[in-house]
Amino acid sequence: MNQKANALQSVIGVFLHSCKTPEKVVETLARMGISISLTSIHRANQSLYEESAETISHLGRCLLVGFGYDNFDVNLKPSVSTVEKLGDSLKHLMSMLVFPLQHGITLDDLHCSEDLWKKSALNPHGSVPRHTWEELLKAVQPKHTPGLSHPLNITPHAQASHTAEPAGRTTSEEFNAWMFLHDLVNHGPLYFASFRSEIGQPPEVESIPLVETPITPMHAMDVNNSTVAGNIGAIKQILAQAGIADIHNPEFVGIDTKDMRDVKDYIVLFHGDLGTGEHIQSLQLRCSIESSPWRRFQFVIFILGLFHVKMACADAIWRIFIQSLNGCLDETCMMEDITILRPKETGTISSKPTFRQMHQVIQHTGICRRLDCWRVEAAQRNPLHTSLEEFAKSKSSLNELQSIAVIATRKYVASRLLGRLRRQPTGQRDEQWENATLLNKYCLLYEELLYAMNHGDIGRVEANFIPWIHIIKVVGKHKYTTHLTQYLYSTRFVYPPGLSRTVRYNILVNPTGKNGKWRAVDWCVEFNNLQTKSEHGGEGSNRTVARIIKESPLIQVYHDAKEKISNNILLDHLTSAHADPNMARTFESVSRHLAEATPHKIKPGRQTAFTIDDMIDKGAAKLPATPVPVAEIELDDIVGDGLSAQPDADDIIIDL
Repeated sequence: MNQKANALQSVIGVFLHSCKTPEKVVETLARMGISISLTSIHRANQSLYEESAETISHLGRCLLVGFGYDNFDVNLKPSVSTVEKLGDSLKHLMSMLVFPLQHGITLDDLHCSEDLWKKSALNPHGSVPRHTWEELLKAVQPKHTPGLSHPLNITPHAQASHTAEPAGRTTSEEFNAWMFLHDLVNHGPLYFASFRSEIGQPPEVESIPLVETPITPMHAMDVNNSTVAGNIGAIKQILAQAGIADIHNPEFVGIDTKDMRDVKDYIVLFHGDLGTGEHIQSLQLRCSIESSPWRRFQFVIFILGLFHVKMACADAIWRIFIQSLNGCLDETCMMEDITILRPKETGTISSKPTFRQMHQVIQHTGICRRLDCWRVEAAQRNPLHTSLEEFAKSKSSLNELQSIAVIATRKYVASRLLGRLRRQPTGQRDEQWENATLLNKYCLLYEELLYAMNHGDIGRVEANFIPWIHIIKVVGKHKYTTHLTQYLYSTRFVYPPGLSRTVRYNILVNPTGKNGKWRAVDWCVEFNNLQTKSEHGGEGSNRTVARIIKESPLIQVYHDAKEKISNNILLDHLTSAHADPNMARTFESVSRHLAEATPHKIKPGRQTAFTIDDMIDKGAAKLPATPVPVAEIELDDIVGDGLSAQPDADDIIIDL
């Protein structure tokens, strides 16, 4: 370390560079002794660049790492058009990140490449494990948990008949009851807020141990990973940066491999979106005839990013309840809620909403409808409780509220009884009530997925996959069905126990080490892309592909420099972490509409313009008896249209 270096000046210099400060300002501050000079800033960046390359290589050579990568587009508009710059200003690059595998993972857990090849459907001499859907469900679904004691369980259409409650409830039913109570406490009358610190959290199924996982950006590449050849180049360049190779392969003859780690019989985890996964599966299919494990990419294990799975689930709800024009005609439909929640965005939401729009609409609609269920249930128990405010005056205890929440879960959320109810005579049915219970069910499924991902409850995440596999199969997102099924099947029946635990416990990471801040790896990649485009996108001579590639591993360094300066100089008035908007009056408007439309009060003979099918039952009928390995699907089924849309800035920020 240079004893003459001024750490504060150096940090300020990097801070000024990261903020794209004009050179004249930097030179002025340098002459004032506040910052290092412009030349020193460039030297510091070069030193940081070389240090980052060594850090990535050192981290990769231990093999106990996972990689995530995805393409991103950045618009580099020239200030003045020239003959050399008449091409498209939109540049297609690829970003990558690396993170250490946590939770006690060892090299022995990854030493199974040859064993997996023997079980692979790509191996003409392999023996693929065969198990039925029933076996998979049994392996994934958590056991029932004891329910809270309460006297009654009221069946949906026979509100006057009382039957004994089953001895236990599923983890989803436990979560639904907790969610009902959570919404009442956080969005209901003020009295219920007194229980906020007492309701706790829903029971854990299988939580990943809380530990901070550092995310290290790698050097971006000018590679198009939307093709099989592009993915081959991408994977090889990722491994080259990480210092991983098959040093005995003829491909590395004449190359100095003394600082490289031999992949041997180990596997390497790659995270990405659906498009990335499909192209990796395709290249493995095409290269499966090669003789060496390295050339057939036998060591590659792809893990589907859960951020894009969440986007697919939100899109499925849109397809079920909003896409059809007939589905928006009833006064109790979801679109009627949206006209109050987002009156100026109904056109966009009904045609092509963003993920952020649907994400918030699902949450807000679900909250309002669950509050309406509370209102209806309270009025049925006591006719004097005509509103939640009147119900609050009864000063119900927490135990009483928990009991009512359990009953509301069974009463206003569609269950397996729905099919039997729909076989009743038309005059005895309330078709709009049936649709409303399905909407409550799917909103709660989405909420459960969000909660499980944010809290690192991998057991709950995987159990939640089962209904979503059925739902997204029916709405036409077959590729997500295939990859989610393959993930569950592989972690239960194909991977050795050590690798299965490695995959399951590292599909989510926690960059901050804080509870409730777990993130999908593909979200981290997208967030890195967003920061890169924010730093380097735009107009000017400095906006070049070469500079993006060179400074891409320094994105986190720039972020840290900004944070240090902001904290030390108390720039606390500058923030992007805005408070949630006050939705109280908006929710009141939706609640008044629901009180008039009465979606949760049965009116025998009420018909609907559009019957919402039970997508879980419908999807179960479409699935094969035995899950099919991805490799057995025709190549044309893997590569084609319909890949997941790229999230925009708002879609990524909504998870911060």
